[in-house]
Amino acid sequence: AGSAGTGWSPCVRRRSQGPPAWKVLVGGPSLFALPYDAAFCAALAAAGAEVTLVGRPLRAEESLPAAGFAHLPLFYARSERPGGAGRWHKGLEHGLGLRALAALVRREKPDVVHLQWLVLPLLDALGHAAIARHAPLVLTAHNTVPFHGAAAPLQRLGHDRALHGFAHYVTHTEPTARHLVRLGIPAERVTVLPHPPLALPVAPPAGPRPPGPPRILLFGALKPYKGVDVLVAAALELARRGRDCHVTIAGRPFMDLAPLEAEVAAAGARDRFTFDARFLPDADLAAHLAAADILVFPYREIDASGALALAAGRGKPIVASAVGVFAERPAADHLLLVPPGDARALAGALERLILTPEERSLRGQLARRLGDALPGWPAFAERCLAIYAGLARGRR
Repeated sequence: AGSAGTGWSPCVRRRSQGPPAWKVLVGGPSLFALPYDAAFCAALAAAGAEVTLVGRPLRAEESLPAAGFAHLPLFYARSERPGGAGRWHKGLEHGLGLRALAALVRREKPDVVHLQWLVLPLLDALGHAAIARHAPLVLTAHNTVPFHGAAAPLQRLGHDRALHGFAHYVTHTEPTARHLVRLGIPAERVTVLPHPPLALPVAPPAGPRPPGPPRILLFGALKPYKGVDVLVAAALELARRGRDCHVTIAGRPFMDLAPLEAEVAAAGARDRFTFDARFLPDADLAAHLAAADILVFPYREIDASGALALAAGRGKPIVASAVGVFAERPAADHLLLVPPGDARALAGALERLILTPEERSLRGQLARRLGDALPGWPAFAERCLAIYAGLARGRR
């Protein structure tokens, strides 16, 4: 337990019949970060565990790798059908999913249940208490601010209290760990494991990058905290300065982009922007990443970032706000950082990269090295198995 360190060799219990060593349920009701869930489950399976990912049904545009783990859709069967269901009905389905998960734990007797998110804290606390009677509960606390400040009232109600019902916690950054400790969670029950890199399961497009001015890319789920408006303001400032570049904003929108598109049109800068506002299949995201010259993350707040984990190691310079994981080592040593919410500072950083190909190349090399500086999934999985071992000893 404790913060991530070096030189520690975990001791993992083995069953008398041999592998698999552990029976693990990974719970992510809404599968908020499916690439992360898939990579984590695959790493546990590769380490010898018998793993089941419990969540909602996969959507038409989603897929999971054939990587040695099972997927069990216990949550939101009605809500995920075409036409969906209302928010209140989905809340009811969440409670039914928790009851089904508790029944599964009683029946299957896993060694550990490792949850990824709190969804409705008041219901979660009840469901987790039922589960904890039969198996130790671990939580990965991805962020300190529920839903990045966009949570509905019921998603905030009881959130901090619901955080106390776990045997152990994994965070990706030291500030997240300190936040848990400030809430009264013992420090020895918190382990900091940096977010490993993520890879797309498709090859990048062959051939050279399309000709044209430097291309700047913001990708991922488009939400207010990600500073899409800050990037638009910075790019319009670059246009006023006469700097030639093209900005692509790509991903499924969870905010109204119409005012930003109207602002771009009013400035006469439509030819400088591409808004690809949809869920991006892996092949399309790979094409955007391959075409980009600069990757940008102008976030207002963040703890860990799956998008950064996907960008690391691609050899593209990364400009990011000095918040959360971006401002922590090793990421801070490999990124070009600007103050959050400062469009003028962002424009200045992008202008330097646009005007100076040599700095662009240097920053690209630094970003590529970041992929090597982050711990890999095998080490991440082994550390989790060591946590499970400690919980098993304590439970006995």
